[in-house]
Amino acid sequence: MARVEEDRRPLVSLLLPNRNNERVLELVLERLAANTTYPRVELVAVDDGSTDASREILRLWRDSGRFAMFRLLEREHGGVVDALNAGLEAASGAVVVQLDADASVETPGWLERMVSLLLFDELVGVVTAKVVMDFGLIHACGVNLVGPDGLHDRPTRITERPGRRIWHQRVARPYEGTTEEERRVAEVDSGIGCCMAYRRDDALAVGGYDHGFSPVWFDDLDLCMSIRRAGKKVFFLPDVRVVHRFSLRGRPPVAASGLRQWVVQRSWRVATHIGGLLPAPTRARAAHRIGLDRPRPEHRERLRHHYGYWHEKWGWDLLNPDMTELRRRYPDSEVCWALDPGRRAAGEALAAAYVAESAR
Repeated sequence: MARVEEDRRPLVSLLLPNRNNERVLELVLERLAANTTYPRVELVAVDDGSTDASREILRLWRDSGRFAMFRLLEREHGGVVDALNAGLEAASGAVVVQLDADASVETPGWLERMVSLLLFDELVGVVTAKVVMDFGLIHACGVNLVGPDGLHDRPTRITERPGRRIWHQRVARPYEGTTEEERRVAEVDSGIGCCMAYRRDDALAVGGYDHGFSPVWFDDLDLCMSIRRAGKKVFFLPDVRVVHRFSLRGRPPVAASGLRQWVVQRSWRVATHIGGLLPAPTRARAAHRIGLDRPRPEHRERLRHHYGYWHEKWGWDLLNPDMTELRRRYPDSEVCWALDPGRRAAGEALAAAYVAESAR
């Protein structure tokens, strides 16, 4: 594996926003402590007005000494975007890794690997990990944004008609271990906030996390694209595995209008977790037909706002992009790297050089 010399290793700030994750927080912190062997690291935990036992858990961990440097910010509830910006401002590290308080890092030595790729070349702006769901499906190996199919996690397949999409969640997800995309270092449009590393200066230079996506969602995609617009690239690193603990999430009360869908969704996840009773294509078709892949009703207004805000800011529809307009707006730019043979080849060469160096 390519290594940064010991005396040149930067301080890394692990940025952990949290709200009401008491059911999973202990597990996440335990895995993080056990698997983080990088010598210069600080944990910056930002509690976003939790009303459960999260703050007590975070205080105990802060005082335990398991992390040599542990900074805890306790704030009134303002949403994850505000929490992330507060943590980014407080961070001391030259490198920041955004994490989720309901996603556990499962790879020993994970941070050495992410820092190694991030610092391999100045052109690398963001490094993102493989994120899987705790019931066996892939969440994301990076995210696709700039293409005719619009926004969807890589390597999922959209289940709506291209050009007529309504919800970005409407995709078929493969099981972990069944796709080639999850096995190779590759350039991708964007990382995912469950685990992505970047230089703090790069994030501050583009304005940090955009409050227009408050209180939550798409802030990570926007930050990655902003760093791309500034001239850098984003890479997926398969060597780092993160498990998104959906089954342990603390959930707010369900609105009456969404209760039926929530019950059905939970039943479907249990069935998937127990045995994967249906082949993936059959499962995807059934889920699409009965609406399991639609957002809950109480989330739809926020998603519509965020889709609209993205279009206003970036000039293209997240779900149904006009590729001609996108090329016109971002000529000669890393935003459109995948549409430019030269930029695409440069990313492939960089990934190959990193893999070759790592194998020495």
